[in-house]
Amino acid sequence: MTAWRRQAPEANEASALPEIGRARRVRLPDGRELFRLPRELEERAKRIVRLGHAGLFGVVDGGADDDGPWFVRSSSTVTLDDDGARVLPLVLLRELATALAACEGEAIFPGEIAPRAIGVDGDHAHVRGEALLRAWLGAASEHVVRDAVGRWDSPEVSAGGSADSASNRYALGLVVYRAIAKKHPFAGLGMRHAQRATELDPPPFDDAIAEALPPGLQAIVLGLLAPRPEDRPRSARAIVDRLDALSDTSSTTNARGSRAPRERVTAPPAPKAPSQVVPVVAAKVENRSKNEPVRAPVRHSFARPWVAVPAAIGLFAGALALGAPKAEVVAEKTPHAAPVKPLAKARASDCAPCHAREVAEWERSVMAHAAKSPLFGALESAIEEQNGRDARCPNGAGFLRKRGVDSCTDPSSGIVTTGSAGEHWCVRCHAPKETSQVPPWSAFGAPRGRAPLIDTLDEASLEGISCASCHETVGPVGVHGQASGYEGNPTWTSTKTGEVFLSRPEDREGRSGIANSGYRLDPGALLGDTSGAPAAVHRASSESAKSYRKTSEFCGSCHDVRLFGTDVVAKDRGEHFKRLRNGYSEWKTWADHETSLGRRAATCQDCHMSTFPGVCEKGAPKTEAEKSRACPEGMHLAARAPGEYAIGLVAPGSARQERIFSHTFTSVDIPLTRSFPESFANERGVDARGVPLGLRARRDILLSRTFRFELLPGRRAGGTLEVPIVLENVGAGHRVPAGFSQEREVWVELSVEDAKGDVVYEVGKIGEPSEDLRDKRFVRVNVRDVVGQGGAGFGRFQLRSDEDPFGRPLGVFGADVIDGPDVPQWTPNPRFGGTSFRGKGLVNLQNGFLRCVRCIGFVDAGGKCKPGPGQGRTRADRYEDAPYDADTGECRSNLSGGEELFETYFPVGSLDADRGVLKAPDAIVDTRSAPPGVPITYTYLVETGSRPGPFRISAKLRFRSFPPFLVRAFAAYEAEHAARGERPSGPQVTNAMLDRIDVVDLAQVSSRIE
Repeated sequence: MTAWRRQAPEANEASALPEIGRARRVRLPDGRELFRLPRELEERAKRIVRLGHAGLFGVVDGGADDDGPWFVRSSSTVTLDDDGARVLPLVLLRELATALAACEGEAIFPGEIAPRAIGVDGDHAHVRGEALLRAWLGAASEHVVRDAVGRWDSPEVSAGGSADSASNRYALGLVVYRAIAKKHPFAGLGMRHAQRATELDPPPFDDAIAEALPPGLQAIVLGLLAPRPEDRPRSARAIVDRLDALSDTSSTTNARGSRAPRERVTAPPAPKAPSQVVPVVAAKVENRSKNEPVRAPVRHSFARPWVAVPAAIGLFAGALALGAPKAEVVAEKTPHAAPVKPLAKARASDCAPCHAREVAEWERSVMAHAAKSPLFGALESAIEEQNGRDARCPNGAGFLRKRGVDSCTDPSSGIVTTGSAGEHWCVRCHAPKETSQVPPWSAFGAPRGRAPLIDTLDEASLEGISCASCHETVGPVGVHGQASGYEGNPTWTSTKTGEVFLSRPEDREGRSGIANSGYRLDPGALLGDTSGAPAAVHRASSESAKSYRKTSEFCGSCHDVRLFGTDVVAKDRGEHFKRLRNGYSEWKTWADHETSLGRRAATCQDCHMSTFPGVCEKGAPKTEAEKSRACPEGMHLAARAPGEYAIGLVAPGSARQERIFSHTFTSVDIPLTRSFPESFANERGVDARGVPLGLRARRDILLSRTFRFELLPGRRAGGTLEVPIVLENVGAGHRVPAGFSQEREVWVELSVEDAKGDVVYEVGKIGEPSEDLRDKRFVRVNVRDVVGQGGAGFGRFQLRSDEDPFGRPLGVFGADVIDGPDVPQWTPNPRFGGTSFRGKGLVNLQNGFLRCVRCIGFVDAGGKCKPGPGQGRTRADRYEDAPYDADTGECRSNLSGGEELFETYFPVGSLDADRGVLKAPDAIVDTRSAPPGVPITYTYLVETGSRPGPFRISAKLRFRSFPPFLVRAFAAYEAEHAARGERPSGPQVTNAMLDRIDVVDLAQVSSRIE
């Protein structure tokens, strides 16, 4: 296999073959096939060639020249199932194990292993991976007939499970067994009996065959055929590593290669990190592992004579332990010896001695600061203090806290409102381990029962999404109502009727535990007696728990957030909740689409815990794609695909290397909390794998790979310029912005200049990061609430102007908003979704909040509400709140067609600064954000008059994690409550936090219109 080369082999275009997806094919004179890909698929071509190097696809050469990327594939269509196909068993074992190891290392599945799925080229074999290759080339998947159903299945697949890497290792054992014995190990039993036989230990080879085998080979094959996945080699890499380690030994064992007694096998030391990587020792952690290499391609070892000569007696000395069901693997002693006593708790400091890298990465992530997030804390306080507040419940109802002895009730129904929207609904995802630390909400008693979360949680709890939070998770909670114990928050209760509404429709689809803290914790799965394994300080996770933690469903237990009340817009789906965050649901929509096209969908972990979208490598950048301000001087950005993981040791004393899951959980937010040092955001070094240590650098790499952004050819028609821009989410498997998408801004800054350099039109421009976008102006934001003083229904005689008759404060978190110079004027309205818009004004992909209103101005012929006499000063003064039914989602208005919903800008709030009571939104906008793989075009119509051309157009796509108006409003609210003595640690949000808000340029383009 040659390296990545420049010049492709000469080809006769007359020998063209049918295209496969986006790849053109030509038959070469020697019979091989030359594939040519579009230039933008060069990184994909590199990945294909790299995997070909490891024995996948039959790819033997590749590179890029003036015509773009190319690779060469063996033309042989011979498979191991064909007559005359012969590969020596040892060669077959090593080459297929190498290919499977490469697939496991990149978290890809090459399809089920069977003789028909194994290509043969001369005396060598490779994994064909047809479906995977076609998917990567953009071709539709082909219908594949499985080889004699069940014949090459593992016991777990025969029992109805899904094929995976472990079942492929079993199939590898079957294939090699047949290559040696010239028959299937369960041949002649009939399909039903053969499937039952797989649940037992496989039969050893006949004596005559066993005596002729190299020592140890039978043990390897029988180990692969262990009925239980956990008794087989734990990875294909383990097989390759053992073959490498045994290639230099000369000791011999029983020539029959039968299963050996239990042996102690010392693991080989890990290789040192390559010299081109800049290692950086993590702050606060002194014993960080230095043996964490950047993954290199797996290379064939065809030149080793022992592989091709199975008669090399003594080669496999000691190999009997490989894959033997009860083989004991003991790591070499290291200076980082684990504590003798088992852990009784799993604080970060307890885990750091063995897992220094993971802890150092976690400290720099948003996960470690989730419980201390200022905006989260302030929003949670506002919800508890303001929802359900009236003269009878002057301190707030605590809708999302635990119910105590002094709870509030709905005055019209008498139903308890405290905890009705979900007990500990917020804290269970921001501090999963420690909900017991939070006292019940005290509507009338001691102030501690109403304190902010940050003042009720101890230091252990404030670790947020900690080591224990994830590693004590063993699976999802069960279907609501069918299992006892913890369920998270699967329901909310109507305070009008007492009806209980389900927030997890996935339960009906067999996917339990999605949204609202649907994880299941079991501390005993990690902590407790480890006497069965004296060297261990904690218990090993079960295979099912490890598998669950690698799924997007694990992330979906918290990264879908469903709010109480029925969404006005989404009620027709039959959902009685509001989708506040849709990370998992958006991913599932994309993943299902990918699967329908025959492509493997990357998981959340494949993007946020791998080396995706790139690492910094030594050497100056040679292309635009390699340039990145995130990489230190003298380094360039090397792209990595989702699911590309580094390989290394998870602890200094680990017995083997395996995939490294990054615990930086790269995000787009810089935590505002003071507990997150500025140095964590600004570090300029990289770790042993080339991943930047600074959160800003990691964020910038992630964002820079998110969008395709370009100016399409424009034109001048009379006195109007048509300036089309297109943006496409090409880097995320969910919509962008994601997460709390009502907070995050992704907008276009556009400037048009005439031939003199004068500005003709400008939109989206701001002076500094703390300046609001100019589509709207907040004239006044009211965050001053009052304790209910009026309320004729409660024996009061005088009403205040800032409260209603029930003593509810009016206008809290309401804003008087007027149009700004960049007010959007797009047709159709992007709020309703779509892919093509014309007009002008701000393009902002930020989602939003809607409120049910009726028109008190006048309704025009088009059904829009127009200002009446004395109205029009603010956006809201022509409306008033309309009746909204939280149980059904009905909005009873004199408007329709979407006009009955008015956009507000705070997660909870009032209609404006003087009217309405604070409540959750009645509907949520989730359609302005950009879905994956969908080009969206905005065509600006710019009036030029008689200005001279040509016109220069420049545009930027920009990002900001929080709108400044949100921070300022919560800072004012917190200052108000701190002044009353209700914030023991001081205000949770301050204006000083505006300094941490960055504006990030994702892309910049320019063009000319004559």
